[in-house]
Amino acid sequence: MQFKYPEILYALFLLLIPIIVHLFQLQRFEKVAFTNVQFLKKVALQTRKSAKLKKFLILVTRLGLFTALILAFAQPYFSKNKQQLKPQTVLYLDNSLSMQAKRGTNEIFRNAIQDIISSNSNIEDISILTNNDFYKDLSDKELKNQLLSLNYYPIAQDLKTVILKTNKALSKKNGRSKHVIFVSDFQTKNKVNELHLDSTTQYSFVQLLPQKKENIAIDSIYISSQNGSNINLTVKLKTYNTKRENLSVSLFKENILVGKTSCKLEKNSTNTVMFKIPFKDSFNGKLSIEDNLIPFDNTLYFSLNKQEKIEVLAIGEQNKFLSKIYTNTEFNWTDKKRNQLDYNKIASQNLIVLNELENIPTALQKELSNFVLKGGSLVIIPATKLSIENYNQFFESLKIGKITGRSETEHQINTINFSHPILDNVFEKQIKNFQYPNVKKGYEIHLKNASSILRYDNQHTFISESKLKKGKIYCIAAPINRKNSNFKNSPLIVPIFYNFGKQSFNITALYYTIGNANTIDIQTKVKNDEVIHIEENNNKENSIIPFQQVSQNKVQIITEDNLLKAGFYQVKKKDVAITNIAYNYNRLESNTQYANIESELKQYKNVQFSTDIKQMFQEIKDNYSVTSYWKWFVVLAILFWIIEMLLVKFMKGS
Repeated sequence: MQFKYPEILYALFLLLIPIIVHLFQLQRFEKVAFTNVQFLKKVALQTRKSAKLKKFLILVTRLGLFTALILAFAQPYFSKNKQQLKPQTVLYLDNSLSMQAKRGTNEIFRNAIQDIISSNSNIEDISILTNNDFYKDLSDKELKNQLLSLNYYPIAQDLKTVILKTNKALSKKNGRSKHVIFVSDFQTKNKVNELHLDSTTQYSFVQLLPQKKENIAIDSIYISSQNGSNINLTVKLKTYNTKRENLSVSLFKENILVGKTSCKLEKNSTNTVMFKIPFKDSFNGKLSIEDNLIPFDNTLYFSLNKQEKIEVLAIGEQNKFLSKIYTNTEFNWTDKKRNQLDYNKIASQNLIVLNELENIPTALQKELSNFVLKGGSLVIIPATKLSIENYNQFFESLKIGKITGRSETEHQINTINFSHPILDNVFEKQIKNFQYPNVKKGYEIHLKNASSILRYDNQHTFISESKLKKGKIYCIAAPINRKNSNFKNSPLIVPIFYNFGKQSFNITALYYTIGNANTIDIQTKVKNDEVIHIEENNNKENSIIPFQQVSQNKVQIITEDNLLKAGFYQVKKKDVAITNIAYNYNRLESNTQYANIESELKQYKNVQFSTDIKQMFQEIKDNYSVTSYWKWFVVLAILFWIIEMLLVKFMKGS
């Protein structure tokens, strides 16, 4: 038995007072003269025994009366929970897209809401945490209204982040116990075994699994090939725990059906289908499949735009090898000697290549510095007989490092940084039997905060990348003319220089993923008071102004969680559309593999597991339910009082 006010029990010591009074009677006896005492002695003896019994019974009833009253005021109760205060309860309800899977005739998420509403009675002040919101200390009515208004959120939170948020929401100063309830499907991507749970908090994990752990998804799309008038678009499809003999895949231009094909999919496999698209103008495409399991990944949007050519300027004497890389299909190639250069053209370029200049004039240094700081990309190929002092003056103006001397030793270029973005998708695998190029002479260059793309056999950097505010500088540590190096004959030169050009401008991708940090370069010029905004097609109300950085010939915009709806969007300057972009939901939510949370968290003593919300809530109610007995003690006190009255009135004895 527990007491709400245990300090009142100290009053039980007061029961000693009537006991002491009873033991030490202060009554005085009077002497009475009587002639025949034999009969009187007999009567006195009987009367004295009756009086003692009556006083003893009255003492017992009074002690019982006071004891019952004291216990009633202390408010005794029985509860499995040792604390008399009700716990702080935070309920995390996963509203990610994977909760669209069916359980019975309804979606898991909708079933969960109904079960919480029907099971919540007698649990007060629950706080609700979802992937996008937090609602603190809701009453029964507020909880019901809030739950019914919830919807899916396309950006799933990592469980580690959720636990940090619940810890922040739980107060540590009010003396109440803490209880966190997780309601989710717990996909394997959550890595439940890596969670660290607080030993002072009680956790309940309710894992709601779909009736069929199956799904078919449009995983991704990419351009496999293209020519002047057509694009071959490859669509990747993926199955989870199911197979399909004849899956129909439809291609729409906006809402008009323009193509249809089918494919066979084995269990837990991928397959591709291809569509040929005549490409003259922009193309807003939508791919669709029929699958009743998880609906969000049955559609994938993409947008094809006529890409603006990337502006590339080469400054030097022997630029012919570069013209073969920067072809007219994707680049506007300009070849200028240093004494023929129009400095006014520098600002309009995306990539500038300084090809073996012996020195860089001060005026050109200033223009190139401004070009890089405002977002341009610069490639520096040193000359055989360059002026180190002149180059260091340029490097000092950019604060990127310096050339410390010349190297007369021949070296082999044998270390490739396969993980560098410049070499992304260049190699299918990391190769070891490569015919590495060599360099006879070069320079020892020490750059600050630079990343290596290629290295010599002595681990010194041959090609490096330095990021400077909005721009990039690619520095090569040696001349690459044929007298000094065979690098031009190496298969590395084409992809590296090609990607120098491609990554100088972030061309609009086929689509972007909601929740990822998406960087998009828009080739346009804006005035000081102008901003770029993104607007959903046919819905002007869904419009945002993304984070943006302005350069002389482009605007770089960054989106992450600004846009939450998959579909087509337009990038606009004022009310004029500049380009089309498409957004899709993250396909990580398509996976129907789920964690075994009970086995992965079995080391924790303060964790409960369930697959049924109603059962879990009932267990919580049982753990924290309180059975009060103070009323019974009041009744007992009244009963003792009645017994005392009856004893005083009807029992013989003085």
